[in-house]
Amino acid sequence: MKQDLFHELYTGCSKQVYAYLLGRTSSKDTAADLLHDVFLRIWNRMEVAERIPAEQRLYWIFSIASNRVKDHYRNSGNRKQAEEQIRGRHQATPSGDLSSLLAAREQFNELESAIGGLPEEFRCMLIMKAVGGMNSNQIGDALGIPAGTVRYKLSQARGLLVRQLGLLETEAAAGRRKTNG
Repeated sequence: MKQDLFHELYTGCSKQVYAYLLGRTSSKDTAADLLHDVFLRIWNRMEVAERIPAEQRLYWIFSIASNRVKDHYRNSGNRKQAEEQIRGRHQATPSGDLSSLLAAREQFNELESAIGGLPEEFRCMLIMKAVGGMNSNQIGDALGIPAGTVRYKLSQARGLLVRQLGLLETEAAAGRRKTNG
């Protein structure tokens, strides 16, 4: 019974919890380590999990994950150095010619940097949505805020990314192009 419930919790929640942890830490390795620690704590407290109603277990797991993130930051004095090391690591290389590969890597690094530059709350929600596949209701429930607020903040996060990446032309630049063209 204990193993079955643990398996159910892990398969049903690990992707969403990982997305939350990734959003809070900006590090795939740290998020994976924290995810394993979260589920180790769950395993050690399965008697508690069994008493929690099934529809509330995800929120219990998120509270454990949130506490682990706080512990992680409290215990790591070299956060900035760790982030720089993570950004410097090489990503898996797609097939293609060298110029395409370099352009794709540059775009990826630019996007990763822009996401990393978002306020933590925006970054966390955006990654929970994109990586975790969670909808605004699930994100809101996990973070203890209304779904409408989540949608608003996701919209703000996307807007910041668009501006940081220069994906929208300014009206002045568009007007100059029309008069010159």
